[in-house]
This record gives sequence, C-alpha cells and structure tokens, in this order.
Amino acid sequence: MRNSIPIYKLYGERTPATAPRPGYDNAFDGDEHVRSTDDAQPITEPEFFHLESIPERSRLHDWHIKPHRHTNLFQLLYITRGTAHIRFDATQFPMTVGHLITVPPGTVHGFKFSDDIDGWVISLTDYHLGQILAPAPKLLARLDQAVCVDAKSTSDQPSPMDFLIKQLVTEYYGHQTGRLFALRHILGLLLLAIGRTIPSSDTARLSRQEQKTGKFRKFQSLVETFYKQHKPLDFYAREIGITTTQLNRIAKDIYGMTAREVLQNRLMLEAKRTLIYTDIAIQQIARELGFRDAGYFSRFFAKKAAIPPAEFRRDHR
Repeated sequence: MRNSIPIYKLYGERTPATAPRPGYDNAFDGDEHVRSTDDAQPITEPEFFHLESIPERSRLHDWHIKPHRHTNLFQLLYITRGTAHIRFDATQFPMTVGHLITVPPGTVHGFKFSDDIDGWVISLTDYHLGQILAPAPKLLARLDQAVCVDAKSTSDQPSPMDFLIKQLVTEYYGHQTGRLFALRHILGLLLLAIGRTIPSSDTARLSRQEQKTGKFRKFQSLVETFYKQHKPLDFYAREIGITTTQLNRIAKDIYGMTAREVLQNRLMLEAKRTLIYTDIAIQQIARELGFRDAGYFSRFFAKKAAIPPAEFRRDHR
C-alpha cells in the first residue's frame, strides 16, 4: 500500500558520517542507494548546482524512475539521444531528442527512458535559482511552472539552449580559471533563454521592483510551510510585514489570482497528488490536509475540480 509520495532531498541532510561531498543527494532519482563519488571524475562540485548524465543513475533502476518530488530543488532535463515518457502530476507526454523540461520544486514527476537514452540533468536549489534570476523577476515567476521546450539545433539555425548546455558541461568537467564564475553565468543565460520561451499571462503584470517580488516569494514559502494549517490571510500578511489588501494586490499582480486562491490551489495540488500517487483513504487525506471532516474536504475538492475526490482518483489511476 502506498502511504506517501516519495520526497528526495539534498546532500548535506544525511548524518556527517555518511554525507558525500557537497552536491545533490539523489538529485535525479532519490533512491536510498547513493552512487559513491569516489568512482566519479575527480572534480570539485560547485555548491549551487549539480550536473550529471541521464544514464548515470537511470540505468541503476532499469531506465524507470518512479513518481517522486524534491523539496526546494529546481531541475532541468535535456535529451540528446533516445526517448523518454514523462509524468508531471496528472499529465503525461513523450520527449525526444532536443526536448528540455523544467521541474519546479514540489512537482511530482517520473520518467521512463528508452535504453539508448542520453542527455543531462541539471539541479539547483530554489534559493540559488532565485539568486541567479533576482534581476529578472518576470523570468523567475515564469519558471515556477513545469514546461517542455524544443532546444535542438537545426541545419541552418543553431540553438542557443543547446549551445549553452554544451558549454555548461565543458565548464563543469573542466578545471579552467574562473570555473564557478563561468558556470553561474552560463546557467543564468540558459535559464534566461528558457524563461523567454514561456509566454507571460496578460493578467499577471509583474512589478519590476525586486522588493515586491521578494514579498510574494516569501508568501509562497510561508504557504508551503503552513497551508495544511489553514492559517488566515492576516497571518501571512503579518509575517511578511504588509496588509492583507497589499498581499492580495501583490498576488494578483504577480500570479494573476488572489492570495486566498493561491492557498486553495496549493491545497488542491496536494490533494490531487495524494489521490493519484497513494492509496490513503479520503478521510485520512482530509485530516492530513487540515480539514475538519471528510465531507467538508470532499465539497471543497468537488467545487474546485468539478469532480468528487473518489471519482478523480479513479479517473487518474
């Protein structure tokens, strides 16, 4: 019986006796068996991101990475050979050569690869993503969603994203002077190129002021911590140091919805994930999500999804 969705974490969260070098603990598949870094190419991994080939871990799991999610970890996956079948929450789609996907923190995702698969997985913390893209808050907001883009070059038109990924790999496994400086800026240009392919919503007019964007991201962080406790909006506003009116205005400007809708959508996302990926009874899901009873949870879910939770589970399993 499946009682929870696997959550995979970063290096450094293990005990000191077992912790590997700085990097990402099973950043790709999260299995408890961690490849020893002693047999890897002897490089000094930067703390702000990690890069590895897709076959490096997926071959250990028969090319099938089961649905899981990462806390505070943003990932990019780029296919250079073979094919992959991807699952994002309730969405499934194929990937082929030249396709690149973004995996924001918390997104439930799984992969099934062909045995000739090749490509790269790039992982960095949500904090470092925010640092790199702080001067471009509109792009940072666009990368909050999972997207798939075509990054392959053509015979007459080289792809900037393909070029940047090749440069990133060269620098990552090299020992040139200014290596970390180069990596940070190449990664920033890659994220910029990806973000520019994602259309912005007409109703989500982001402020250019970094302070305003920072307040919204703090709200998102607080929501991630407290959404199961059903805290009132004035709690979040006080924690951020603004009024509820200002909080709603910021949420509307940046996300295109009210702060309450952000909270409700987070509850709905977790409810859908738990219904799809676990066998937990609906009554228990309601308790874990902070609802006073299963009936109230079912009415809330049906109002938002236009379908009862039991029916949603049956349709998506």
